[in-house]
Amino acid sequence: MSTLVAVEPKARDRTTEILSANNLSRVVRQVADDVSPSIVTVYALRGPRMTTPMRWREEANLPQSFSPPNREHMASSTSHSDDAQGSGVIIDRRGCVLTCSHVVENANAVVVRTADGRKFHAKAVICDSQSDIAIIKLAGAENLSEAELADSDVISVGDWVVSVASPYDLQRSVSAGIISSTQRWVASSPHPLIQNDAATNPGSSGGALLNLRGEVIGIIEGAFTTSGDFQGIGFATPINIARDIAEQLQSKGYVERGYFGFETQTLTPEMASLIDSSVNAGLYVKDVQRHSPAKHAGLREGDVITKFDGKSINQLFDPATLTADAEPGKSHVFTVLREHKVVEIEIRMQKAPREVAPIQSEMPPNGSFEYFDSSLGLGLSSLNTSIIYELELPSDAHGALITQVAFDSDAYREGVAAGMAIARVNDTTIHGVDEYREVTSKLDREKPVLLLLQSNQGKHLVMLHTSRKDKDGKGTN
Repeated sequence: MSTLVAVEPKARDRTTEILSANNLSRVVRQVADDVSPSIVTVYALRGPRMTTPMRWREEANLPQSFSPPNREHMASSTSHSDDAQGSGVIIDRRGCVLTCSHVVENANAVVVRTADGRKFHAKAVICDSQSDIAIIKLAGAENLSEAELADSDVISVGDWVVSVASPYDLQRSVSAGIISSTQRWVASSPHPLIQNDAATNPGSSGGALLNLRGEVIGIIEGAFTTSGDFQGIGFATPINIARDIAEQLQSKGYVERGYFGFETQTLTPEMASLIDSSVNAGLYVKDVQRHSPAKHAGLREGDVITKFDGKSINQLFDPATLTADAEPGKSHVFTVLREHKVVEIEIRMQKAPREVAPIQSEMPPNGSFEYFDSSLGLGLSSLNTSIIYELELPSDAHGALITQVAFDSDAYREGVAAGMAIARVNDTTIHGVDEYREVTSKLDREKPVLLLLQSNQGKHLVMLHTSRKDKDGKGTN
């Protein structure tokens, strides 16, 4: 009779596990070291530059004498601002940055800070809001660190990824995760996105999603959240799509798209059964535009699209698939149900009509100022005891009060704001507008100007480069 002997299982080889984890850590560190120099932080400035007291004064539209409210718990001078901070990826060493359109569109100025601390102003920003991709062309940039771009068509679910971005202005933060889906359709995007679980927070948009070779596989778009905090679902635009859009923005200034010219609505099974009992899904054609390719091909309002290029349309079909391939001139076959009959319609995509916004000429300065220094883009007025109190300046404040900052000026990009007072110009103390005007009239316009500014936040120096304008203007008191 044999005896059974219990055998203890072998202890897990933890050394092997630790070595594997260390290898992964080493790879992530190497990716971060290699790629960080090509990741930038993007600042989009929108609206007038104002200190908080100046903004309250303007919004209240009150006369010069009023009592400031209790502001102990109020925000700093950036409150009520439409400014945005995001991330970007250098794709051309001569100064081209790839980012998200929602970060920079409609900005009055865009500033980019590189990994080595250099600051560049944007000389051009070209956006494609439909894809949420934009490029920033930097002024005076050369020999920048350029990111390597991968082929995003070869990625797979489960692949490890590394993200490098500047969430909450925490520059070049590194996170890691895996790809959750390579083809995630979301309502706000005309193309499928890469879903991943690397940390994505406000300010991450425009940053890089990377493979373990340090190549960019996607541009971070944003995250799905119901609370405003990251919940493990991040999205990125595949780099193959972003690269194609960037190339078109660089070469043509816009993205050429095709369109069919009709609108649809997804049918529920119950809705579909009321139209025809033979179908339980489809896209209901609710509108066909006049003179559109769809109209010329014979598509009608009330048609139900049941197949697109031979692919059946079910409850999981995303209508965005219809225009995902946006190549003008390409034909697509629609199978539709019309009055209980199956009809096939071939529609050739055409170029989408483009609306060209009129170019606005430069507007003359306007606003409340006694003197407008066009070389620096500053509208200036006199200080008095009442204004000093309203703007929460020190009681001994002196100089010329800034009441307007031109959007296209170096002062705007450097954060100079209405509500600040110019106390010194280079090495000269300023006591009023007339003295400022006299001092600045003798300056060499080819050289920068050093201003000592005073605000409710204290004093600080700023160096500004003058513009090439020759004429100064006068405003109204």
